[in-house]
Amino acid sequence: MPPMQPNALSSTPRRLLTGRRIATILVLMMVLLPAVAYSLWWWQAARTVRGGLESWVADQRANGAVVEHGGLTVHGFPFTLRAELDKPHLATRGAEWQGARLVAEAAPWNPTRIALTFPGDHRLSVVQPGQPPIDILAPNGGNGDLTMRMSGTLERLALRFTGLTAQVAGQTVPVAALDVGAAQPEQPPAERGTAGLTLTLTADGLTLPDGMPPNLGREVKRTELTLRVMGTPPRPEPASLSAWSRDGGTVEVDRLALDWGPLGAVLSGTLALDAQLQPQAALTAEIRGAPAVLDAVKPMMRPNEAAIARTVLAMLARPTGPNGEPVVTAPVTVQDRSLFVGPLRVAALPKLVW
Repeated sequence: MPPMQPNALSSTPRRLLTGRRIATILVLMMVLLPAVAYSLWWWQAARTVRGGLESWVADQRANGAVVEHGGLTVHGFPFTLRAELDKPHLATRGAEWQGARLVAEAAPWNPTRIALTFPGDHRLSVVQPGQPPIDILAPNGGNGDLTMRMSGTLERLALRFTGLTAQVAGQTVPVAALDVGAAQPEQPPAERGTAGLTLTLTADGLTLPDGMPPNLGREVKRTELTLRVMGTPPRPEPASLSAWSRDGGTVEVDRLALDWGPLGAVLSGTLALDAQLQPQAALTAEIRGAPAVLDAVKPMMRPNEAAIARTVLAMLARPTGPNGEPVVTAPVTVQDRSLFVGPLRVAALPKLVW
């Protein structure tokens, strides 16, 4: 048997070493390539988030709104997409919102589900010409959830704020909790009989100022509102509202409820705008505790009006409430800037200026 050549002996370790190097390189590539690809994808997603926010700001400004902020940052790599807006400020017709900060967070693999937080103080002001401003203060901030579709349209929004105060005409009204919700269909409505926007609002634990009728008290346990804007929702400006109204646009009030001491009221029906863009409504109300309400407003009525109202309430009342208590079912209408309960004009309404 011929002796083995020295070159053959030395080439074996070289082949083993080369094989190990190749294996190591392959392992590193298997580890690093996904990491590099994920990093690139995250940064592209962050750029998309920033671009989407900047585009939204530009659209709102083009529609006449004032949109300002103290800086926008997008960070959270590698497991979160976090957008932070410092000192957000949004003002449109009759309403203005200012806050300390807005934070939106989403998982990179599910960017359409967004968690919202509102750190610090926030203020919403609602102003109508000739009317005292309404300021809603949220010193504890708030939080919520936002679900977007891949097309960029809103699917669902839910916000919650606690420990608020509402300031109206120099009076302060504490509000224990406020929940606001909104939802939109995937496609804009093709006809006016389809809802283009659903809104919900619930306020718990309102403490009214001193001077309320003693038989009603100062504590409003809960108020609820659920409504649907039929057709494509208009912008809050005269031209858009007028076009929407002429096309038969309405607002369906599914539930407007008030729980205030002995008073419990639930209303439902339809709202619309007249030719002067003033609200008109045809609603049906079920009222528990109507005698207490009549006693509360009696000082503001003439003696004959109070007597007629008591007679009408007695005619409309039915023992259908809990424990057989009388419940009044009556039409409630808004027309010519006046509020009517049945045939009785109970209040004048201020003019809305859009």
